[in-house]
Amino acid sequence: MLLPFQERPNMKTNTNKVIKLNDAKNQLGEYNGFKELQKSVGGLATITDKKLAIISKKMVEIDRANHTTGRSQTQTTNQLMSLTMMTDSPYRRLRQCLSQIERKRSALEEAYFKMKKKAILIKGWYEKGDEMSVLKAQEAESQAVRRKDYIDSAFKEIATFQCAYDEIRESHNIPEKWDERDAEVAEIDHHIKQAFRQSHRDVVQTGNITGGNMEYLEQYGIHIQTATKIIRDYIASEDRMINQGKMPTVEHLYAFLDRMAAQFNDAHKMVMKRIGIKELIKEDFLYLEDKKDDTL
Repeated sequence: MLLPFQERPNMKTNTNKVIKLNDAKNQLGEYNGFKELQKSVGGLATITDKKLAIISKKMVEIDRANHTTGRSQTQTTNQLMSLTMMTDSPYRRLRQCLSQIERKRSALEEAYFKMKKKAILIKGWYEKGDEMSVLKAQEAESQAVRRKDYIDSAFKEIATFQCAYDEIRESHNIPEKWDERDAEVAEIDHHIKQAFRQSHRDVVQTGNITGGNMEYLEQYGIHIQTATKIIRDYIASEDRMINQGKMPTVEHLYAFLDRMAAQFNDAHKMVMKRIGIKELIKEDFLYLEDKKDDTL
């Protein structure tokens, strides 16, 4: 006895046959629909029945290719731009994955209830039975079919960000039960790197750190002229490499940012003292996990 999802002999072949039959039915339905549209406007000046048949035939491939679309970004863009554009912090990347997943999950929930409501309307329209009601039902059914690829794509994006979440967590040795305190502790490191990253771009582009990034550096206890000297020295060292025919890679920049985070890790404490803040992380108001080993 075979289970519902157990593969049967020749299942792939049979499935392909079913797909081909469905494609043929869809092609015929599309052609008839196009013909009805053509007739409803009293015929078209350029598109003849023969041309219409060619268009309908090619729509089968268009429908297949549409399975690759339906989302605004590719997996590559989502993982290399969405997850690095704003941060060096793995915890921030994890939180961004969670945010992206929640957005798609909310969209799916909204789509689900819209479809359930629409199904009730469709049933009512068919039961009513007049020409306009039946037409409304058919229109709603057609729209539901068109939404399938967008629903499929939303699930694909959720899966992509779930995989990215797991890989980022494992790559940075972050425990499964990480919590808000872990994320808060990593924030100083993130902001120092981000302030130097943006300031480095300023100096490369304009020769000076811009006002916004001057403020950003000071907020984390870094003197503007100190940062300017360090960044200019770093740029000069990279220029020497280039002049020697050695092209710096982005890893050189990452190493520089890591050094800055280590060098200025405690600089924010001077700002805290100036403001009058004793404890930066208020643990009583954080979501904390019990980190004890459950197996003990």
